Amino acid sequence: MSTDKYKRQLLATGNIVETLHYGAFVANWWIFTKKIAEEELCVPIRVNMRVKLELNNTEFVVRVIKEDNNACQPGYVCESDEAAKVYSTPSAAINETYKKLFNNLTRYSGPLVMGFDNETITKELRAGILFFPFKVSVQHNITVFIFALGNSTLEELNFAGPGYQSTFSYKFHGKQSLIVQSILMNKYQIDIYQQTEKIQTYTGVSPTDVWSKLKILNNIDGKDLFGITNQRVIAEIQNYSKRPLCNVVEWNNIQIMTRAFKQYLIKKISVVGLNWNLFFIEWKQQSSNIIEFFSYLTRIYSENYEFTDHELRA
Repeated sequence: MSTDKYKRQLLATGNIVETLHYGAFVANWWIFTKKIAEEELCVPIRVNMRVKLELNNTEFVVRVIKEDNNACQPGYVCESDEAAKVYSTPSAAINETYKKLFNNLTRYSGPLVMGFDNETITKELRAGILFFPFKVSVQHNITVFIFALGNSTLEELNFAGPGYQSTFSYKFHGKQSLIVQSILMNKYQIDIYQQTEKIQTYTGVSPTDVWSKLKILNNIDGKDLFGITNQRVIAEIQNYSKRPLCNVVEWNNIQIMTRAFKQYLIKKISVVGLNWNLFFIEWKQQSSNIIEFFSYLTRIYSENYEFTDHELRA
């Protein structure tokens, strides 16, 4: 349906939630829209984003929510619906509400309802995001979704390293499953999800080693399945390696933060067993991006600890 037939307005941009937008079910919280030729634009489906549109001279407002009993995918509520029913798609939310009001079976497209084809709306939804997940294709028409990057010095792995994560869907033991692949500090891990439940975890010393334990897709190199042989992924990792080791989006990622801590701070801090990561977590959680240095540091150090200039500079 032509977007000229109704007006859409983004009433609230909503929030990026790290455990959703960069978690195991990440693919459910982003949408890809084609802009120019085959280029795709990655747009987040933000929690509590609200979009107003006009249909049949009536205003409708659709809101995205995170359901307490199902955080794997967004829920959609049409605020014109007195029952406030939660639907799994924006199409269902608007079409069912429209049907109740007008007893009419006219169908509307969910992405159009939410304004994901609208340049102004997508620009607002993408604002402030430092890393956008992306997709690449490997053999057997498998689409691998890369949602976190990490680099290393291992040339045989195209310099992919701790923090890197990717996911794709495939059948495991006869059931459609979500396969989440992670590069950790000293191992490679695959987590298998069916529905919302993690049913199995495998680890290995290399992508090929860990994939050999699943007994599926063994005709494809594990490095390919991880996505790290894809040219776009290689380029993204190279760009990633040129930037600072971590940014605020990654402060909750203990793997990346531990690596940064060991590289920059551990040799300059004399206290053993310090809960150093709490400093960054509390900084990120506060409403201001300015932190009162000493008061936050005293929370992780022992009482009456005397800081040296060497430590404070670090």
